[in-house]
Amino acid sequence: RTWRPADRPPPAYRSGVAWLPHSRTAALAVGPTGTDLTTDGGRTWRTVDTGSYDTVDCTPDLGCWAAGEQGRVARLER
Repeated sequence: RTWRPADRPPPAYRSGVAWLPHSRTAALAVGPTGTDLTTDGGRTWRTVDTGSYDTVDCTPDLGCWAAGEQGRVARLER
């Protein structure tokens, strides 16, 4: 309903974000210097990967996919 700044935002620019399927509090944010995960609705973020990605999307079957430069594609695995 309203925007609030994160207590601890991602450490750098992030170009894409997606909520994890079936979760109201977990999301991934991707950018040129890494991927960050929140499990508390965006209040805090932690880096989980340092690869460069431009966009991310998650599907109802629990798959999350990221894409980056030169056709780079990745699937998040548990």
